[in-house]
Amino acid sequence: MADRSLTDFQKEKILRVFHLLYDTNQDGMIKKEDFGLAVEKVCKILDWTKGGKEYSEAEETLNLIWEGLKKYADENQDDKVSEDEWLKMWTESVKDIKSGKEFPEWQKKFVDFMFKVNDKSGDNEIDENEFSTVYQAYGISKDNCSTAFKKISGGKNITKPEFEALWMEYFVSNDRSSKGNYLFGVPDFM
Repeated sequence: MADRSLTDFQKEKILRVFHLLYDTNQDGMIKKEDFGLAVEKVCKILDWTKGGKEYSEAEETLNLIWEGLKKYADENQDDKVSEDEWLKMWTESVKDIKSGKEFPEWQKKFVDFMFKVNDKSGDNEIDENEFSTVYQAYGISKDNCSTAFKKISGGKNITKPEFEALWMEYFVSNDRSSKGNYLFGVPDFM
């Protein structure tokens, strides 16, 4: 029987996203309040007015994502997702994806949301400036963003299907040379 656990490399990548994108208040747990803080951060990046249409849509989307994540990962139903629960959920998700299934619905919504956040201009492509603007807001240096963007894009803008493929590669691949590993900046473990 094949090993169903994540490799150390996959765990490092998956935990990096836990801390970078999901645990917004950096308390070691993902909770509903992290998604409220994420709405504020994203709306600031995109210059969306609090209470405006885009803000409300972002809030609604992130609430749906939280509910979906909680359903899949909050094993002890304490309204928090710990690192262990996160890794267990991703172990199952990666196994499902490798067997031909898709990401859970909440994750597909998050991919769509993050593409929209990165595509600040709304032209259905992510350019280097847009990519850098978003990830600098998450604490990644401009130089790191520039290096990562060049690695994932090959010097051109990124379309939504390319973004989706990079997302999949980031979470599923165990290949250190995969360009998807750079989707959230140049990782420390590369």
